[in-house]
Amino acid sequence: MAGSRRLETTARITKNRNDTAEPGKGNKRSRYDTRKEDWKCPLYKKITGTDFVVDGFHYAKQSLTKNYFLSHYHSDHYGGLLSRWNMGTIYCSLPTANLVSQQLRVDRKFLHPLVMNQPTIIESRGKPVTVTCLDANHCPGAVMFFFEIGRKQILHVGDFRWSREIMLHGPLSSPLQKIASQKMELDELYLDTTYCNEKYVLPSQAKAIKATITMFENELERCKGNSLKRTLHLFGAYTIGKEKIYLSVAEHFGLIVYVDKARYRILSVVLPKECMKLLTTNKELATIWVVPMSHLNMKKMPEYFGIANSKPFAPAYDRIVGYRPTGWSITRSGIISSRNRGNLAIHSVPYSEHSSFPELVDCLACLKPAKIIPTVKASKSDEQVKVLLKGLRNRQTVLRLS
Repeated sequence: MAGSRRLETTARITKNRNDTAEPGKGNKRSRYDTRKEDWKCPLYKKITGTDFVVDGFHYAKQSLTKNYFLSHYHSDHYGGLLSRWNMGTIYCSLPTANLVSQQLRVDRKFLHPLVMNQPTIIESRGKPVTVTCLDANHCPGAVMFFFEIGRKQILHVGDFRWSREIMLHGPLSSPLQKIASQKMELDELYLDTTYCNEKYVLPSQAKAIKATITMFENELERCKGNSLKRTLHLFGAYTIGKEKIYLSVAEHFGLIVYVDKARYRILSVVLPKECMKLLTTNKELATIWVVPMSHLNMKKMPEYFGIANSKPFAPAYDRIVGYRPTGWSITRSGIISSRNRGNLAIHSVPYSEHSSFPELVDCLACLKPAKIIPTVKASKSDEQVKVLLKGLRNRQTVLRLS
């Protein structure tokens, strides 16, 4: 669909010797130059009809490509990306570029941030390819890449949480809207199949957040009117990700959140200023702390009594409550499952930033891709596609009978 008229209205990127340093020139020999030839980049990381590679930095070498795409800043996607990177240009969102530069110390000359929702033309094998970054509804800076290669349309979702409201009914015009309205066809869909199993039926993010707010309110009621009762709330998170749940709780109750200096530095380049106002690096100012997800267990959590109660004359915490926001914590009875042991509690919340199985099926129903390419557990891709198509048929049967 990238006809001559479209080419005139989009930004154009061409590779010339002045735009980016050529791999290996002016640099010491890097480990990328010594990659074994049998380390072949898997097909699900290559975009059909181009030399583009998405989230495939482990396989980087001069003979592969000079066009790399990074969907978001999670280690299973940027893995292999080192400070001495010199294999070509990396296309990504601005927040992700900021993180790669700040945290991985990759030279800025190799980073090319793409403007969200703005078609941009990048040359591949001497031919123009239109690329558009779309919100992936995952972690801050996460994007989907929409490629238009001649008359062919391809969507690579990276990691995503499918949402019609965000992806089809947003304020900005999106190629996905054209596909859903059948004004454009989707030839290939590179799909995040993290929850490609019928058992993974998760509540929406909004419902999971609402349930967490209710649970948090119950904990506050316990301390109400009793100055001797004080609860420390620990929210589990990754390097980036899960911000939406703890910031929603803080905003709802008019509280601020403690994060360590390393996390604050990371979040400062990806979150808007209004969100940063809810964060502090001073433990004494907050009863909500963000901690590594791995710390939310009955063995590790008691250590936080010593950390939080170390200041003399400060009111002591007598209870610690942990919140584990992960899609793997689904339960048949209610939204949140809880464990209690003395003055400790852990609430597991099925809050996820990956699409649930019904959402994957809904994505297929809306976009109707001619081909599905799973990107998680790719060795089981045929099986995953069969499961998804079965789910789609079952959904259509239910709709016909209802």
